[in-house]
Amino acid sequence: MKPPRFVAPQLATLVDAMPTSDDWIIEIKYDGYRLQAIIANGNASLFTRRGKDWTARFPELGPRVTRLKAKSAILDGEVVVLDESGISRFALLQESLDTRRTHDLTYFIFDLLEIGGVDLRSLPLSERRSRLERLFKASRIGAKDSIRLGQRMDGSGNALLTAACRLGLEGVIGKQLDAPYTSGRKPSWVKVKCGYRQEFVVVGFTPPKQSRVGIGSLLLAVQDAGSLRYAGRVGSGFDNAGLMALRSRLEQFERNTSPLPERPVGIPSATHWVRPILVAEVAFTEWTPDGLLRHPVFQGLRDDKPGSEIRRERPRMSKPRLRKESASKIDRTAKAAEVAGVTITHPDRIVFPETGITKFELAEHFERVAAVMLPHVAGRPLSLVRCPEGSAEECFFQKHWTGKLPASIDTVAIRQGDGREHAHVVIHDVAGLVTLVQWGTMEIHPWGSRADDVERPDRIIFDLDPGPGVAWNQVREAARGLHALLDGLGLDSWLKTSGGKGLHVTVPIARRKSWGEVGVFARSVAKHMEREFPEHFISTASKSARKGLIFVDWLRNIRGATAVAAWSTRARAIAGVSVPLPWTQLGKLSAGDQFTLLSVRANPPGADPLKAMLQSRQALTQDMARRLV
Repeated sequence: MKPPRFVAPQLATLVDAMPTSDDWIIEIKYDGYRLQAIIANGNASLFTRRGKDWTARFPELGPRVTRLKAKSAILDGEVVVLDESGISRFALLQESLDTRRTHDLTYFIFDLLEIGGVDLRSLPLSERRSRLERLFKASRIGAKDSIRLGQRMDGSGNALLTAACRLGLEGVIGKQLDAPYTSGRKPSWVKVKCGYRQEFVVVGFTPPKQSRVGIGSLLLAVQDAGSLRYAGRVGSGFDNAGLMALRSRLEQFERNTSPLPERPVGIPSATHWVRPILVAEVAFTEWTPDGLLRHPVFQGLRDDKPGSEIRRERPRMSKPRLRKESASKIDRTAKAAEVAGVTITHPDRIVFPETGITKFELAEHFERVAAVMLPHVAGRPLSLVRCPEGSAEECFFQKHWTGKLPASIDTVAIRQGDGREHAHVVIHDVAGLVTLVQWGTMEIHPWGSRADDVERPDRIIFDLDPGPGVAWNQVREAARGLHALLDGLGLDSWLKTSGGKGLHVTVPIARRKSWGEVGVFARSVAKHMEREFPEHFISTASKSARKGLIFVDWLRNIRGATAVAAWSTRARAIAGVSVPLPWTQLGKLSAGDQFTLLSVRANPPGADPLKAMLQSRQALTQDMARRLV
């Protein structure tokens, strides 16, 4: 029996809609590296889609593959790293490889090309899939193992695409059941993505400005008719560590001249050019008419694809692509739409590029949650995070309202540290809430006091903010500990996610204390937790000292400070939402951004978990303060 050899993989054709007939199956589109595993002589070798041997790069994966009871086999699949919600994330895979944490990997196998020396490629997919399922069953490999059978989705193509996008998946793959396995890009495998995302050749980078480190932005290109065509720049989606690592890698490929046939308009003179070797994966909202990317966001570098292969992906048209379901109707060709009686201009502008969420859909979200959100924001001074062009573009934090005042928004004058009074936004109803979206608002941060008496707060908020290296179960335990501490002081508290990394714990109080008194109490609680458990908590805001610790952020309780509102979105890629929860649900919570606009839309809020909090009027006493010392 000849030992099996690498087979060039079959690739999916990008289309604009999923097939709906019964002779197709739909699978999840994984966000990782395509990997072919070859079992021979009791060992498994691993190859990229280009046939590169990456066995050494995944040292723990090969032995896991050999648990499949086959003397020889060729398996096709994708290696990924799953987040706490079970969604594959390319950025997590890169991080795992960079830090050599290969135990985090999961290998999804979705096709069987050969087994026991028998070539199965001429068989229909239905038969190959059946034999692969029998192999997994005979090998007693479970559904939660690090080696898994690729997931098949039940239902119609477009409905499954909508569901996949709601869950934050990259997209779906359609495969013709009666088709053989054929190397290359064939119409019997098709893919539809949630939003736009593809690979680009890196041809240069701009230097950093101001506080930015490493690089300013990457210059991108695609292959076109034998030369490189400029596709634009990407400057978002990086952290400082990634920027520095990327700069170091790019410097290895620097060259004196541009690899582009023509110098693009508007490129800084200080641009550093590089050989077109590195490939970056980038998410974006659309192509402009002149062939440039709109609102690009960097996802990571791909080492499994050469720059010579990178071309602009154009979907093969079939029928109009299904958009996400909406509770309201909108003419997609119109320049304006209406939500809650408020005119929304540019309704089709994508404000969350990672998920394809539009300005119209963001306005719908706030209309949908208004009944449970307004009791926590109406009648309070608000600070706003505004991103007029969406979360991938420039955002700013606005405390004071200036300029034209919409009819549905009021202001309250509050004296600031400079001795002058400044106008702060106040809303009263759903129209005011939706008007904030029309004005580019993506986050709403209320004061801890009401507009009719801004000097007397009625709630205390603790933000449990995990530093680098803190596991999620530690954040959950911190919330339980804080809940128990407050309960021991005689104070009821309520829980919500932050929509970002951590959790918020809120204590409603009677409006009797000043900001100074409330701040002192909140600081005492944080100091007490730090003093009792210094290996877990820190009460100072110093980021350099927070590695491995949870910052008990009591600073939300000083005059003028705010915290994100319940049911508000966050101006981050996945459109996280700050969601209130009963304490009994804490154990099921997997992340501070577990809930997103799409998941909240799929499961709209019912009764407000914070309703009882609105009726609570707890007193802070001297005895409580003494017990914290």
